[in-house]
Amino acid sequence: MPAVALACILGSGLACAQQPPPVVSPEVLPDGRVTFRILAPKAESVAVQGLRHLPAQPMAKDAAGLWSVTVGPLAPDIYSYTLSIDGATVTDPHDRDIKKYFSSESLFEVPGNPPILASVQPVPHGSVHHQFYASAARGGDAGVWVYTPPGYDPRAPALYPVVYLLHGFGDREEAWIDSGRANTIADNLIAQGRIKPVIIVMPYGHPVPVETRDRVKDYSERNQAAMARDLLGELVPLVERDYRADARAEKRAIVGLSMGGGQSLAIGLGNPSVFKWVGAFSAGAPEKDLGAAFAEVVRDPTVRPHLIWIAVGKDDFLLKRNEAFHAWLGGQGIAHTWTVSDGGHEWPVWRSYLPQFLELAFR
Repeated sequence: MPAVALACILGSGLACAQQPPPVVSPEVLPDGRVTFRILAPKAESVAVQGLRHLPAQPMAKDAAGLWSVTVGPLAPDIYSYTLSIDGATVTDPHDRDIKKYFSSESLFEVPGNPPILASVQPVPHGSVHHQFYASAARGGDAGVWVYTPPGYDPRAPALYPVVYLLHGFGDREEAWIDSGRANTIADNLIAQGRIKPVIIVMPYGHPVPVETRDRVKDYSERNQAAMARDLLGELVPLVERDYRADARAEKRAIVGLSMGGGQSLAIGLGNPSVFKWVGAFSAGAPEKDLGAAFAEVVRDPTVRPHLIWIAVGKDDFLLKRNEAFHAWLGGQGIAHTWTVSDGGHEWPVWRSYLPQFLELAFR
């Protein structure tokens, strides 16, 4: 028997036939351009879609059926995209970095010099724990991600301030890790001396199952009320029992994006004895019965949070809703920080807001 044939049978790893080279996609080039590729010889049209600030980018097919396109250069950031193949939207099968929404998208990073805050750098790193806990408010177990900073020692006497960081409507509890890179941002801010070490708690924001949203009347109101019960009655006590968390209101912050921003405002301003630092990014800001919901902070200026930080992009579909809440706070004489930035309802905006809030919290 020929040696090559015997090697094939024995599984030695030698090629028995000419194999095509592996497909690399996306390939980020040194100048910031990015090449996307996919082998789809039977497809009639393929495009890259969803890239920030860019329309769909048609791909060209070679004789072997490999589709490709190069875009950019792109500014340093983390980008998401999908592929359209004959009208069907799919993630890139060659890209293992995925963010999980109601619909999933592929991710890639264009590095910068200096690096962006969301980029992993050669600095001390904290740890991220995925913990499950029983929740009466949810009627079952729930997952929560907990970031502990570099040097954290559960046996040491030091206590840390805690940030409760909430996600948006279409997300899950890992969103601020996968897409927001909250742990990496915190690592870099701590290493640069811009913030003190903190614990960051990232819970699942749908205590009322999101699958019931089309069948449950007033889903958002019910979900927000259940979130408040879970956070105040289950999660805060768990964190302060299992972690070196400072239990003073002055050392608790709550902040979130979109749905989570609305939850942060409702829970934070509705419970000023629990949270003294409140933030909201592109929030589904409260609209109904504001005087009753926030009666304590309206009536008594001495109990108000030390910081109420509200930010939204000028192209965000929730801009007017945030403007209305900003105006209501002003009308009540409630001090707050109001920021309108470039951008829409998107992760690059929220990643830029997080360090701004963290640098102000606990000061």
